[in-house]
Amino acid sequence: MHSHGGVIGFSFHRNSVQMTADTIAILDDEPERLEAMMPVLRELYPALKLISFDNAPDINTWFADNLKSCVLICLDHDLGPNRKRDGRVFDPGIGRDVADYLASRDPVCPIIIHTTNTAARPGMIFVLEDGGWDVSYVSPYSDLLWVREMWADEVRSVL
Repeated sequence: MHSHGGVIGFSFHRNSVQMTADTIAILDDEPERLEAMMPVLRELYPALKLISFDNAPDINTWFADNLKSCVLICLDHDLGPNRKRDGRVFDPGIGRDVADYLASRDPVCPIIIHTTNTAARPGMIFVLEDGGWDVSYVSPYSDLLWVREMWADEVRSVL
């Protein structure tokens, strides 16, 4: 969501402009989860930029221009019901929409899936792994306790 100074990661050239991978992107529609995740990430990786989205269309649009800046992507599946946006009904999509989009792109970083939807999880993992992505999974438990425990450990292990 926000820049925290400094840059770590690797550099590459895109259209003759040097870019650096320095961003963690998160897809999750639950503010409480994001409020738990962001401090953990700031503590572990203060130099990285953090950005979050609560819907599939917006993160996919962002990925179109920024995917190569990612050092880690964290995906939820269920993104809530349709809602009003700009006076119109807006469908937030699901995490599988993002997994399908990413599977069509060259892998650039690890992906951690964190969803309570155990029926949808295998499909997300399959399509991403089939696309060459390194994918891991953390199962949420005990309200938000999992964020500081299993999820933080998984973030450390993949970065």
